[in-house]
Amino acid sequence: MSDEISERVGELFRAGLQVAYIDVDTPLLDYSLDSVRSAEIVIELERAFGVELLDEEVATLYTARDVIDCVSAKYRSPTEFGA
Repeated sequence: MSDEISERVGELFRAGLQVAYIDVDTPLLDYSLDSVRSAEIVIELERAFGVELLDEEVATLYTARDVIDCVSAKYRSPTEFGA
């Protein structure tokens, strides 16, 4: 599941930041991520994975890897619930 999360997070950031490639260890600010686009991407992440990302958590996410790790820790697929 982690690969799927990594790919989807990458897709959201590439689309949102209009770049062809995201290095998961490069600070997102290096891609000119601003607060408005950050908020939009957080909403998209919450919808895509059915998770809630608190403002306090988001403030500690500096790279795409940080986002992937945070979403992975919170995400549970329907099959994990026995559906």
